[in-house]
Amino acid sequence: MLIYPQERVPFQNVKGLDHIAHNHQDVALSVTSGIADAGISTASIAAAFGLGFIPLHQARYDLVILKEYLEQSPVQQFLNILGHRLVRSQLEVLGGYDISKIGEVIANI
Repeated sequence: MLIYPQERVPFQNVKGLDHIAHNHQDVALSVTSGIADAGISTASIAAAFGLGFIPLHQARYDLVILKEYLEQSPVQQFLNILGHRLVRSQLEVLGGYDISKIGEVIANI
């Protein structure tokens, strides 16, 4: 069951609000098994379990590397791997991630 915010479904009508899931996969399993009507997880987990997904929030994650290490070969190799088309395509398959700047240095502080 998809629950849309504009429907204003009363909390007492949503099955599973008292159920505690310990990770994203547990959330999906709870919904697919009927323990819960809905839960908070990621788009990639929802897709993997064939569930609907409504984004509630978008978060940005940055990898911070000290400036003195940025030009070192292992760090450059890692950044190149992140920007590689095969890595990008695998992340696109997961869904729900903005990978437009992956592997790029976006700031020097």
